[in-house]
Amino acid sequence: MPNQKKALDEMVRVIKSGGTLSISTHGPDLYFEACEATFKAMPKSAVLGYRVEFWPRQEKQVSRMFSNAGLVDVRTRRLTWKEHFDDGRKAYEYFACTSSAWWYSKYTPDKVEILSQRVRAAFERRNITEITTDAVLAYGRKP
Repeated sequence: MPNQKKALDEMVRVIKSGGTLSISTHGPDLYFEACEATFKAMPKSAVLGYRVEFWPRQEKQVSRMFSNAGLVDVRTRRLTWKEHFDDGRKAYEYFACTSSAWWYSKYTPDKVEILSQRVRAAFERRNITEITTDAVLAYGRKP
């Protein structure tokens, strides 16, 4: 959601008084290893000008947004862990599935296959066997 304020305002609007809003968003280290390998392997035209994520990545920013939207008793928590894989191919398959492989949307299906092989090879060459998952959870109550 590129317009977080509008999205939060609408969520808060539809919550009854006393109701709770809860979201999760990526933390600053989400998929760090996988993104680094992908960005180095992809043609720059696929990634330049693309905003990787729209939500703030730090707990303080998310907390401030919730408070500014009129929520009280705001709490945040950051959870970080590593997913482990036997090899780079399996790590790539996980990343491509869970990230929606957004970079492929700019290409025709035949080009997607070529790029997919290129990125998969980068994961294998760099021996990426772990991928960081990082999430910021937040909730707040509507007064």
